[in-house]
Amino acid sequence: MTEDQQTSEQQSGEHADDVASGAGELLRDALVDDDDPRFPLWLPLPGIIVAAGWALYDASAADGSFLPTLLWPGVAIFLGTTVATWLGWQLDID
Repeated sequence: MTEDQQTSEQQSGEHADDVASGAGELLRDALVDDDDPRFPLWLPLPGIIVAAGWALYDASAADGSFLPTLLWPGVAIFLGTTVATWLGWQLDID
């Protein structure tokens, strides 16, 4: 292997490490902010509203009922919406 090939392989390896560490640092900087609370009290509200809205919509059907729909898939809707809201809050996605 020639010296030029070794140098180019080292540079490409270093570049890949820089990109990976840069992306990790960017995500870490976006998620770690001591000024904001990690889980504010209002954060579950969008999940509750969307899950209850879906349960009401499904219950308005001729054979639908509110409570079973609220339990499933309402719990999954609540969790998914809450996770998406938390990520949006922490990453400041607009």
